[in-house]
Amino acid sequence: MHRRALLLSSPALALPFRPSQALSPQQGAALVPGWRMDTLIRWGDSVLPDAPPWAPAFPEAEAASSQFGWDGRLVAAIASPRATDGLPRMVLAITHPQLDPAMAFPDGRDRPEVAAMMQGASIINLEQRGQWVVSAGGFQARRLTGATLCRATGPGAERLGGAVQGVFGLSGGCAAPGGRLLMIEGEASDWAPRLPGRVGAGHGWVVECSAAEPGAIPAKRTALGSGAWDGASTELPDGRIVVFLAHSRGLARFISAGPGSDPDALDQGSLAAARIGPSGLAWEPMAENAWMDMAAALVSARATPMPAGAALHYGASGLILTAPGEGSQLLRPQGDAAAPRYGIATLARAREPRGQVAALDGPRRTWLGTEAVEGDAGMVLGDGQMVLAAPRGASIGGLLPAVDGSALFAMLRRPGSGAGRSYARPATRWPDFTAGTPPRSALVVLSGGM
Repeated sequence: MHRRALLLSSPALALPFRPSQALSPQQGAALVPGWRMDTLIRWGDSVLPDAPPWAPAFPEAEAASSQFGWDGRLVAAIASPRATDGLPRMVLAITHPQLDPAMAFPDGRDRPEVAAMMQGASIINLEQRGQWVVSAGGFQARRLTGATLCRATGPGAERLGGAVQGVFGLSGGCAAPGGRLLMIEGEASDWAPRLPGRVGAGHGWVVECSAAEPGAIPAKRTALGSGAWDGASTELPDGRIVVFLAHSRGLARFISAGPGSDPDALDQGSLAAARIGPSGLAWEPMAENAWMDMAAALVSARATPMPAGAALHYGASGLILTAPGEGSQLLRPQGDAAAPRYGIATLARAREPRGQVAALDGPRRTWLGTEAVEGDAGMVLGDGQMVLAAPRGASIGGLLPAVDGSALFAMLRRPGSGAGRSYARPATRWPDFTAGTPPRSALVVLSGGM
């Protein structure tokens, strides 16, 4: 393949990417020897127990509201308490940011009401039974869609009227302390022309759900501001929550005023903007009302702009920032995550015209996945070698390790896409390879080479 990248094998050393064998985009995914890939859930598969069978030729909003969405990005993984059977279990959150009518509907004609149900997010249960599988009837399973009722909280709640209908354009997100799932409406405005009057000031925020309480009403936390597209989170020694948010105008940091044990901890706190230079990162406090217009506040604080699509991940060594065409950097706090200054170490350099996503697998190991470009496919990189080449047109939509370290989860999103491609004429029919069946984004698990 024509792409090149550098991969970190220790936080202080970047190693060149040396593929162990030629892997190239093809009809299906290609793996290096010693690895195994299993498909866990695909577009149209049941998320809720009462979901009807997938019928892509006859799309319906009600059916889509209980099925796995069309697009996918894996954003969070939370370990579940072990039951009496002792099986390891996890809750995974996958956002469904986009929907291309040409690829999702048989005639290519947009169906906004159906599309609103195919986007949003899926929260699913996994359990380890010799290998990781989706837990049928898992009680935490949930779908968030354009019909989901949310509550606005924090300083902007009154302005938004308290209740907001629907989540739209959920792009990135992360797990946060206290079993929180944070998902960000970074692409909400893309839905406004398709659903006039439905998408407005109540959208574009950070949406918080509880991994343990699927019946709880999701909260749109206005104190964190709007307009971000990805986030990462960690906990301070005193129990306060830190949330990092990537905006086009810069990187923001929110520190909660109270401990994460407070259910509404993310409704009060302080915001700061990152100024990044060759020698490190310095946090500049932002005004108390910065949440009202984060773009303007970041500019006022002279934050370093972020390339569109920059991804965040907080791991054992610090904050990983991966940016399109620029590769990955480790932002290491000089102290805890609330420190006023962070050091910078290069993890990977990249020349690809699209971005990278990253997952930290243990304290000294980084896995990277590149997004697709025209005529090429996404990749997962590990230990300096390419592990997987995604099917034609697909890209890597997030990478996260299993809680027991036995496997790596990844989203293969939008396979078969590309210029001139459509529902009837995709670049591949992965993963089903059945005549007339469109390609499907899928959550997969990689094992055997960990």
